[in-house]
Amino acid sequence: MNKSYALLALLLASAAVLYTLQPQQSETVSTSQYLAYLKKYNKPVPAEEELIYRSKLYAEYVIKMERHNADPKQNWKIGVNQFSDLTQE
Repeated sequence: MNKSYALLALLLASAAVLYTLQPQQSETVSTSQYLAYLKKYNKPVPAEEELIYRSKLYAEYVIKMERHNADPKQNWKIGVNQFSDLTQE
C-alpha cells in the first residue's frame, strides 16, 4: 500500500512539473497527453530532470508531426510511436 502512495505522489509531482512547462510546449500537447503517451507505450515515468527533457522532446516531435501532416504537399503522414520522446542520435 505504501508503494501505491509513493507511485501516486510521484505521478502527481510529475504532473506538477509538466504543468509548469506547459507555456513552453506546444499548445496542443498537454500534460495529460504526455502522461497518456508514457502509459500507452508502457514507459516508466523518469526522474524529474529526465522527465522535463523527455517531455520537451515529445512536444517538439508533436509540433513537427502536426506541421508535416498539415502540409498538403506531403504524401505520407507522421505519427506518434514509442520513440517520440527520444532524440535521433
